[in-house]
Amino acid sequence: MIKQSDIAKRLNISRTTVARALNGTGSINPDTKEKILNLCEELGYTKNPISTSLALKKSKSIYAFIVKTKKEFYGNSIKAGFEKAQNEFKFYKYKLNIIETDIDKPEEQVIALKNILKKEQVDGVIIIPLIKEEIIKIKKENEKTVFMALDMPLDRNTYSVYSNYFKAGRITANILLNALNKGDKILLIDTEDDRISSKLVFEGFYSKVVESKKCEIVGPVFQSDLKNNIDRVLEKYLTSDIVSLYSSRFLVDMVERAINRGNNNLRIVDNGFSNNTKQLIRDEKVIATVSQKHSELGYLVAKYMFEYLYKDVKPKKINNEYENTIIFKENLPY
Repeated sequence: MIKQSDIAKRLNISRTTVARALNGTGSINPDTKEKILNLCEELGYTKNPISTSLALKKSKSIYAFIVKTKKEFYGNSIKAGFEKAQNEFKFYKYKLNIIETDIDKPEEQVIALKNILKKEQVDGVIIIPLIKEEIIKIKKENEKTVFMALDMPLDRNTYSVYSNYFKAGRITANILLNALNKGDKILLIDTEDDRISSKLVFEGFYSKVVESKKCEIVGPVFQSDLKNNIDRVLEKYLTSDIVSLYSSRFLVDMVERAINRGNNNLRIVDNGFSNNTKQLIRDEKVIATVSQKHSELGYLVAKYMFEYLYKDVKPKKINNEYENTIIFKENLPY
């Protein structure tokens, strides 16, 4: 029976190095890892079913369902995290098939997921669950497929890697309140939920402002289809005595339109990140933004999926919550 020590002896390396290559842990030279895996395959090394799967580099069918949003950094950051994980485990032919659908058309995601599961045997699904009740139902109908939720929890039995958006909203409000005077007026605009973050962020923001009792709240004003009604809302509600503005969605668009209308002295704190947000912070039109570590979230959920399917190692927690980061002009990524 071939042992790890036999592999190590043939290649004139340590047994620890062999173990690292087979387990996908620790630092190891790519060429060395490739030689180890090739020799294991040649000799039929079998320590256990998991090691055999790793040594033979059996690929799995894994799909990642993410969404397109107005803030392009969101999807790009998640994909960067995926890429990092895939590069780390590329010797095992680890690859995510990415399906990207419109955040404002959640039914597209459900249809795409159903079609993929109908056409082939899928080992794993990573998903930003827009219509939770539908995704949970699909998960129950495909018990052999491992589901992991990204950027928001799905249910009590699904491994999730996510941001605390309610907390992000409270942090956003706290930064803004520190920049305002007692009695200043804040205009709050709400619109349809994006099914990921907008409702939770807005609720967190609102709860903090109410709790502080420092500023006067104007609203919240609800505007359906806010994206196409920004000018009308500003015309009606952004009066000269308004010092600050916050919106559950399309805040940057509203700020840019307000500036074009001559409202240059608004005190603004954003949530999330985009090229427009970056420019507004650079121009000192936005004080700061509270951003989520989406690249890290993408990497971690991809890593957890690899460990689960290739090594039978389950995440330590069902819900894995990660912190936000605050970006001011001083720490703006250029």
